[in-house]
Amino acid sequence: MKKAFTLVEMLIAVLLTAIVFTYLFATLNDLRSSHARYEKSAKSVTASQTIFSLLTEDITQMRSPMTIVHEAGYDRFSFTTDHSTYGIARPWVHYYVSRRENALIRIEATKPIDFFGSNYIGDLNGTYFFADKLAVECTSLRISDNKSHADLLLKCQKIAPIVMTLYKGDR
Repeated sequence: MKKAFTLVEMLIAVLLTAIVFTYLFATLNDLRSSHARYEKSAKSVTASQTIFSLLTEDITQMRSPMTIVHEAGYDRFSFTTDHSTYGIARPWVHYYVSRRENALIRIEATKPIDFFGSNYIGDLNGTYFFADKLAVECTSLRISDNKSHADLLLKCQKIAPIVMTLYKGDR
């Protein structure tokens, strides 16, 4: 007499296999969504750390009075600093939110630049500059300049709000 599986045994095996695969699929799906949330959070933290580091280095090594232009929702500010990410000796640093892109932009230049003047047509005065997009979907940038420190608030959609007080360097 041949030994074989009965129909009931086969159904039970198929059912158990289906239960195992369902559990594995649910676990892998949860793992995939957790990984996506982690990546989003890590990008947010990295962007916040980059902005925080640049502002800290720039403002604590500030060497000139800060120029601030207040506008609806956004401030533009610039100053000279000893901190340079591009090897410029005592660069002018400009921070502003681009209205077209709603992005926080940091510009490092060899001389002060009036990008917002009505007659600015480019680099005619031998000024070299580098621009970095630090954050996107920004909704607010505010700074107040006090004698010994600067208070800053930055709100962007994809990063946690940045609220900081930075003490200025000796001028």
